Amino acid sequence: MIPVIDGHNDLAWERRERFGSTTEGLDGPVPSLHTDLPRLAAGGVGGQFWSVWVDPALVGAEQVTATLEQIDFVHRLVAAYPDRLAAARTAADVRTAMADGRIASLIGVEGGAQIDGSLGVLRQYARLGARYMTLTWSHTIAWADSATDEPQHGGLTDFGRDVVREMNRIGMLVDLAHVAPTTMRDALAVTTRPVVVTHSCALALCDHPRNVPDDVLAAIGAQGGVVMVAFVPSFVSQTRREWVLAGEHGEPPFVGIADVADHIEHIRDVAGVHAVGLGADYDGTGSMPTGLDDVSRYQDLLEELRSRGWSQEDLEAVAHGNVLRVLEASDADHTAFLSGTAGEPVSVAPSVDVAQRTEAQAPRVLVVVNAETSGPRRLGHWLEEEGLAVDAVLGSDGLPTDLSGYDGLVMLGGGLMPDDDDRAPWLAQERVLAREAIDADLPTLGICLGGQLLAHVAGGEVRASFGPKERGATLITPSPHGSEDALLSALEDAAHMIENHQDMITALPPDAVLLASSAAVENQAFRLGAHVRGLQFHPEVGAEDLTRWQEPTTRAEGDRPVAELLAEARAVDGVNTRASRAMAAAFAAEVRAAAAARA
Repeated sequence: MIPVIDGHNDLAWERRERFGSTTEGLDGPVPSLHTDLPRLAAGGVGGQFWSVWVDPALVGAEQVTATLEQIDFVHRLVAAYPDRLAAARTAADVRTAMADGRIASLIGVEGGAQIDGSLGVLRQYARLGARYMTLTWSHTIAWADSATDEPQHGGLTDFGRDVVREMNRIGMLVDLAHVAPTTMRDALAVTTRPVVVTHSCALALCDHPRNVPDDVLAAIGAQGGVVMVAFVPSFVSQTRREWVLAGEHGEPPFVGIADVADHIEHIRDVAGVHAVGLGADYDGTGSMPTGLDDVSRYQDLLEELRSRGWSQEDLEAVAHGNVLRVLEASDADHTAFLSGTAGEPVSVAPSVDVAQRTEAQAPRVLVVVNAETSGPRRLGHWLEEEGLAVDAVLGSDGLPTDLSGYDGLVMLGGGLMPDDDDRAPWLAQERVLAREAIDADLPTLGICLGGQLLAHVAGGEVRASFGPKERGATLITPSPHGSEDALLSALEDAAHMIENHQDMITALPPDAVLLASSAAVENQAFRLGAHVRGLQFHPEVGAEDLTRWQEPTTRAEGDRPVAELLAEARAVDGVNTRASRAMAAAFAAEVRAAAAARA
């Protein structure tokens, strides 16, 4: 009996789904499975790569958890039957186990999604005993195209190439089963070690996308790799494949041992006898060819090859010698990795970023910037400190078409009129956003020009030219409604706010509520609905911002030197900052509430 090393068996998942991941009873017949210990012995199995596969219904970290659970099953399986099974990593381990009369048990991870984008997870699988990883399963993933899904990358991405490099470094065999031909070719261009294809057939004999084209077969052979032939009927037989595609009506076309042997011989002819192995995919598919019904039948396949004139040496190569050679070619890398002498990893960058995750979950605020000098400065920082994600967009760069995905809106000033479209053509879209915010009662702060835009689109009256001006530190007094408002109550009885205030809004919209006034500007603040507020003053600005001011080029009644204005502003800067910060916190609270309601 020629010992067989099979590249792929899905017993682990079948035991998970049908037997609760238990290992009991496998030392006796288990007719509902393809695999049990007595039949493995009958088939002459001397080594088995146990596949640890995860259903793609599980995503992200769930893939990692389920993979670890599958690896745990393999370790428990070996521990449950120490007289029949032996844990193995290297070719030397396999030979020792076979000499002891035990089945060498190796681990292969069946799908790159199972590392969840982390080379650190890949390394941990290797430390736990995984010696190969299939780059994809049946779905295209973020870094590699699958053979049975829509392509997205044209093969491997840059990260996918790094995965191959890291697998070479740590001694994990690159498995090209399931991947698109473009991915196969990219991987072969990157790898410095022989690859495996653990369970596929020849595309030239059956055009199933899971099979390998001749040019790739030849390249794998030239690089010393091995293609392990699967027994899956629709991979093996073109007639069976067409029957499946037609809806599986009536009796399935016959597929037998000879059909599998044909694929083995084709791969030998194209890639060389050194490039052929066996990877049946038992317990990974519902049916098998007649005569290869379960793991007890490998010797019948070898006898079919013998009847075709295969030598004993070539049969041993196909049964176990070729895969042992390929495994051994990466054993030194794996041993060095385990001992810490394999050199630096390809990358140690974490794939899970707390800041990105927090930002992705944070309520989002769109800040419309009408002039680069208008901010956001401290207001933006305050909102971020309150847990909001701030997207500041300069109007001249183009504004979003709508407020989808935003939980709040801030519109800043900019020294423009609300309908100054000739100088600022983006104002037309800003008015659209203002209207959308009012209609949705989205938490909104319109500051200076932003407040005037809100008043304008809501039916108020806004001057066509600048009106009376308050310059420097201006005392803002809340109205009775303002004293009760969540934001404007931060002014308490009154507070000095610092900025160059223009009286632009001559009449509030009919539905607006006046929230605050000052000596020269009656409509300093107003509210539309419950959460849309317009301000003619600017909580963005502190006293030190006045150092950028220049003396007026055209003097107007009441103008005073900038130095005098700066001194007054510094005297009230503490009050100004506390009130502005409190308004920002209250606005952020409304945004968070809006986000919670959307969720």
